[in-house]
Amino acid sequence: MMKQLRDSTKIIMILVSISFVGLMVFEWGMDFSGRGAGGGVPNQLGSVNGAEISIDEYQRQYRLLYEQAQQRAPDGDLSAEQQSQLEEEAWDAIVDFALLQREAANRDISVTDTELIEFIRSNPPRDVINLPAFQTDGQFDMQKYQRALADPALAPTWAEYEARLRVNLPLQKLQEQVVAGVTVTDAELLETYRSQNERARIQYLFLDPNRLVSDDEISVTADEIRQAYEANRERHYRDPSAKIRHVSYRPEVSAADSAAVKSRADSLARVAEQPDADFAALARAQSDDVLTRDNGGELGWFAPTSMAPAFQRAVQGLEKGRVSAAVLTEFGYHIIKLEDRLNEDGDTRLRARHILLQIEPSTSAKDSAREAARAFAQDASTDGADFSAVAAEHGVEPTQSPLFEDSLVIPGIGPARELAEFAFTNDTGAVSGALEHDGAFYVLRVDDRYPAGYIALEQVEQSLRNDLIHEKKQAAVREMVPGIQAVVQGGGLDAAARQFGLEVGASNSFTRLNNITGIGSGTAVAGAAFGLAQGQLAGPIEATRGLYFIRLLEKQPYDSEAFARERESLLSQLRVGKMREVFETWFDDLRERARVEDNRAQILGTT
Repeated sequence: MMKQLRDSTKIIMILVSISFVGLMVFEWGMDFSGRGAGGGVPNQLGSVNGAEISIDEYQRQYRLLYEQAQQRAPDGDLSAEQQSQLEEEAWDAIVDFALLQREAANRDISVTDTELIEFIRSNPPRDVINLPAFQTDGQFDMQKYQRALADPALAPTWAEYEARLRVNLPLQKLQEQVVAGVTVTDAELLETYRSQNERARIQYLFLDPNRLVSDDEISVTADEIRQAYEANRERHYRDPSAKIRHVSYRPEVSAADSAAVKSRADSLARVAEQPDADFAALARAQSDDVLTRDNGGELGWFAPTSMAPAFQRAVQGLEKGRVSAAVLTEFGYHIIKLEDRLNEDGDTRLRARHILLQIEPSTSAKDSAREAARAFAQDASTDGADFSAVAAEHGVEPTQSPLFEDSLVIPGIGPARELAEFAFTNDTGAVSGALEHDGAFYVLRVDDRYPAGYIALEQVEQSLRNDLIHEKKQAAVREMVPGIQAVVQGGGLDAAARQFGLEVGASNSFTRLNNITGIGSGTAVAGAAFGLAQGQLAGPIEATRGLYFIRLLEKQPYDSEAFARERESLLSQLRVGKMREVFETWFDDLRERARVEDNRAQILGTT
């Protein structure tokens, strides 16, 4: 076993370094990754509140970011604009880290040898946990980790880890000091739980402007459109925007790939079903679900029908406390543990944990997809090539994006930093190389680029006309409300619907936070519904679409026993949210008050 560890020394060093970065990702989400401090070169590139920033540490941070960006770039080339952006990111990262270090020093925050040793012994780096050399029967083995700490052959590795922790643990203490006073009151806790769990159903009468007021009754003049445009000019400002076309090559998952994960899932399920197994610990060490892994695979309370059919069948067939066999869904193989079950008025709600093992394509499948994307990119980037025609020749279908503004999100793809960077740092007509994102390889063509500015009136005229028509119809409906209200109070919703040519709808069961069928989410309707007694009417209530009258059909109070069971978990969630908000506000203020001297332009020629 020690030979395995020694053979793994290089990878352990890499993973320890990654885990050091992970220490700066505070447990509630703020990321200061990669902001290591260094010394050495005496040349002062700048300072933060009098603390020197050396050329060495800035260039080291820049190289790290550059190498990461280079791996994402076609042919490894970065444009001047991209390099300039990386320079700013590197500088900001070091300034932020320096601010935290100085603040920790000002507060005399340090870490003792005893604290450091205890932390290392009790907190194995996450990526070390996943190394086979530290596992027994697929589970992390703390004894192996302890033996590795005592192995002289690995002393340089742990010395490096210790040195990094000496820098970062004081910052963790600083974080704890800043948020130490954060509390969640009992009233806040109960109100949040009620908002999430009290449920209601209503009937509603929607005063549909398009049914109550005909288009012939409304006119909109060109002058009104112009006035609306000028009155809301800032709404028509557009950041730099682009249109792209793209093709994608996703590696195929083979039967062998699936079989290998199935075998691992079966083995893990057998371990998880043992009476003394810690399912939450297994999930933290083994699950590929990044959203639930850190919480031990906790899924919270859910309706079985909200899950994939295979997952639903498996979890419904479990007894409380039991673990399922491996279950295949579109996401991979799941091992599920049923924690609790509630049946309320015929509705079943379950609380469960799961471990997800994703099925990844083989290296050869990824290589094939990458080469196919590169071949397409090469043909599509030749002079005079038609992107769509080349796509047809290669047997792939190009996708045309709508116009979108400069951000990390691309319509139809989602958050994709490297793809968005290509779209907004290259000229019209540029074709990318094979850009890897979310397991697939994309090739992009920049079809159009537009600078920031105000959208011309002609481009939004029809949209403004429609808005004005809706506003005028709404005003006309408001004048009808007294008459409609009299009918509602005298004969109910159905009588008003018959008299005015409307329809009465019935909602699904909803909480204060849910979308209400036919109405939407975030409206005043939900708040009004929970203030009613069964059978009581309310209205008119104004929402985005128009006015509503409602009648409460039923209201289900929260389960006090369930609240008691979930209290600590909810308390933790709310406190984490408050801590994040407090720390971000505090750190924004720290940045605002900082005295930052930036000499890059004079020393390095950076603009």
